[in-house]
Amino acid sequence: MEKRETLHTDPIGDNVQLDPAVVAKLPPNSKILSVTPSGNSLWVGTVKIVVELADGTTAEFFKKGAHGSVGINMMKGTWEAESALYKFVPHYTPQPVGWGTYENDPDTSFYLCEFVDMDDDLPGPREWAKAVSSLHLLSMGKSPTGQFGFPVATHLANVPVNNAWNVSWEAFWTQQMKSLFDQEARVNGPDDELEALKTTYMSEVIPRYLRPLESEGRSITPCLIHSDLWPGNIKPKADSYDVELCMFDACAYWGHNEADLGICRNPRYKLGQPCVQEYHKRVPISEPQADFDGRNAVYAMKYHALLSTMYKDRKFRQVLIEELKSLINMAGAGRSDPDVALPPRL
Repeated sequence: MEKRETLHTDPIGDNVQLDPAVVAKLPPNSKILSVTPSGNSLWVGTVKIVVELADGTTAEFFKKGAHGSVGINMMKGTWEAESALYKFVPHYTPQPVGWGTYENDPDTSFYLCEFVDMDDDLPGPREWAKAVSSLHLLSMGKSPTGQFGFPVATHLANVPVNNAWNVSWEAFWTQQMKSLFDQEARVNGPDDELEALKTTYMSEVIPRYLRPLESEGRSITPCLIHSDLWPGNIKPKADSYDVELCMFDACAYWGHNEADLGICRNPRYKLGQPCVQEYHKRVPISEPQADFDGRNAVYAMKYHALLSTMYKDRKFRQVLIEELKSLINMAGAGRSDPDVALPPRL
């Protein structure tokens, strides 16, 4: 894995000057008391800003920033995604404050929100499931278009995701995965074996497990998906007596609620089946229930593709290859005489 230094886009210290565009997003007549590093990221610069308000009290804000055209798209996507989450689960989401481009450095864009002090502990399965199910249940059926997608592209780390609106969940998931697979190939170069596996996944495995969700009278009601719920993005609030969690850094879109459970399948994230089981105490498994494990593996492939794209390390591509092989075998795909006939595409 590549090692990179944490990025900083602002002066650090007491009584420093922030860019006027950032100051304009803070409460009127705020006095900057300090700017200090906050958190670690390979993709954005992150700081904590402490200000004195006009009434003499203090307030704390978190700001992240990034450069170039990718940076502006990341910050715009963050604003839209976090604002959507905050609308439905303000208890679990830091309040968005604003986003924009620096006045003194037009190549740098930023996102600003409420600062929430958090611990680095792994979230417990019950608390994880309670927070995630709250997001899904409170947003269920409230997609602004009634379709699957999101108004803007959002990013998993620094990797953009295709969120173009689609009336079909199967087609929407296919377009997202094609986008990620294409980026993985650009980063790591061609691989004939992987290309064949990706083709089978797209043309046979996705229809095998996702098409039944919208066949034989069944349908999916879109809900808001966080899409990046690894433990680094859902943490216990510090000094919280009832183990409240905070969700942030969403790569949001409107989709099938079970898609957020795919990340639990990857041992790297240490969430596992206990989180899935606790979730299903609150939200029933979609029909056909017998397909849940296969669907979960389909959704988990997103994160294997992401890791292989983010890091130029052969081991992540090899995991992607092996997981695709396992899923294709599970689905009985890639054969001249498939065991399972697919329902017709609507």
